[in-house]
Amino acid sequence: MAPDAPESAADTGTPADPGGPAAAQEQALALVADAIGEVMRFWNFKPSMGRIWTVLYLSPEPLDAEEIERLSGLSAGNVSMSLQELAHWGVVQRAAPGNAAPKRRVYEAETDIWKLVGRVFRDRELRLVDQTIAQLERALGVLNTRGMSSSPTEMLRGRFLATRVDRLLRLARVGRRIVAQFASTGNADLTPLREVLGRATVP
Repeated sequence: MAPDAPESAADTGTPADPGGPAAAQEQALALVADAIGEVMRFWNFKPSMGRIWTVLYLSPEPLDAEEIERLSGLSAGNVSMSLQELAHWGVVQRAAPGNAAPKRRVYEAETDIWKLVGRVFRDRELRLVDQTIAQLERALGVLNTRGMSSSPTEMLRGRFLATRVDRLLRLARVGRRIVAQFASTGNADLTPLREVLGRATVP
């Protein structure tokens, strides 16, 4: 379902000035929100999460849900669910309300962008690599315990499969170390990966 259209200036009681600074700022915000939404989609997150984070990141003060709805063009339900998911990932957090409205529930964006990227790598990419390693280890165990045969042809095939799976396993383990290093420090030494890939080309 397409996002709800943002309210116009007439809806909010603000005089419309299509050529004024306020209109230009809202247009820029919408362009950035669209771009970040597409980045989030590429990372298999909901585009609405990117739109909401952008609205909060580009706001000089915390916003409540109604303000987020207006600026993002999303429905109340979408904003509510997306805020929960963003909070889970540590991308958005509750902020202290102002003195004028102490009961207002307002939100602000996490501004340390590397912190966001690092958490995604730790909580999602590393989990996927760990699952891959576990499957490869299981496959290698099956080959080593039950995949060999006294038949010369089957024996050769079993050894061939075990060798290739072992190479994939070593590659996955090196990849895990690189991802873990990148998630922790923002730097990654790809030399071990190049070495493993080079060895993997040898028959």
